Amino acid sequence: MITAEELKKYYPFNKMEEKFLPLLLDQFEVHQFEKGESIFKLDDNKIFAKYVIQGAVEVRYPTGRVKVVKDTSLQSFYPIGDVNTSKKLESEVFSPTAKVMMINSIFLDHFMVWNDLFQLSDKNSPLRGHQSYKWVVGLLNSKAVQMLPRGHVDQIFKNLEPVSVSLGDEIITEGDSGDYCYIIIKGSVEIFKCEAEGEILVATLDEGSLFGEHALVSQEPRTASARMLSDGLLMRLIGEKFSSLLKSHVVRWLTTDASYDMIVEGATLLDVREQEEFNNLGFQGSVHIPMDKIREQCAQKLDKNNPVITCSNTGMRCASAAFLLTTLGYDVYSMQGGIVGLLKLVENKLD
Repeated sequence: MITAEELKKYYPFNKMEEKFLPLLLDQFEVHQFEKGESIFKLDDNKIFAKYVIQGAVEVRYPTGRVKVVKDTSLQSFYPIGDVNTSKKLESEVFSPTAKVMMINSIFLDHFMVWNDLFQLSDKNSPLRGHQSYKWVVGLLNSKAVQMLPRGHVDQIFKNLEPVSVSLGDEIITEGDSGDYCYIIIKGSVEIFKCEAEGEILVATLDEGSLFGEHALVSQEPRTASARMLSDGLLMRLIGEKFSSLLKSHVVRWLTTDASYDMIVEGATLLDVREQEEFNNLGFQGSVHIPMDKIREQCAQKLDKNNPVITCSNTGMRCASAAFLLTTLGYDVYSMQGGIVGLLKLVENKLD
């Protein structure tokens, strides 16, 4: 792997603030290829930006143009080909072996937005003066943010408000209405629920984690509380901005028919209603996790390699569940029409 000093030679890292480069080193993967292999066999250049750091690789474009990229050439300091396009590139390793470093292209694109915004910001901006910018990496790596268009990423940063917090501060309280969501800049947070036997720990969150967003999506009371485990700093985003910037781009809706087709193909139907509702009327083969239990039960009941379709009686709960699972790294859709609509569809197909 290369060092932060060496990374300064590569584009677009040569345009970035030097203080950010050490943070980016952990975002790279290095893969070794043998002579004759294609460096595009892993993702066809649709996910990762690729840089040749050792050896020589021939790249062939659809136009017929051929380019040989050697680790000693200036071309190696630029990503190979265009990423996130429909152009199909071909390649062949010329040297006995070749090493290629790769970084997620969406993350890189969004980090460039952050870097440009940081460089243009006033010295008194709340975006400046932090001891660590690890939180930026955490935020930009979240599945929800990666689903946003480039033009919306800078709006998230521009609308963040800093909040200094102390050990023991309760940031959100179960049962309250949602007004803000929060990003941890410094410190850690425990998410807990109050039950008859006392407080139940749901999760512990660190720098870069987003929390408090579920009530903003569902427009229902908070389903859990959040308390500081240390002194720290948070950034908050007001609910209206959150909805306009994140919700509309992250929650993906499917019709009942499209949902049924995906379920037939193997997608998991997740019912997020309460236990009593599920017992009264449910869809055979569905997975049941009540909305307030998703964070603690999803790892045991859901497969991140399999698409998930959330369903309920109301669209708000359905959307809230989808958003939460998206931030946790699941491939999620929400079904329109509710569980009753799906049952009617199946009944009509059987008639």
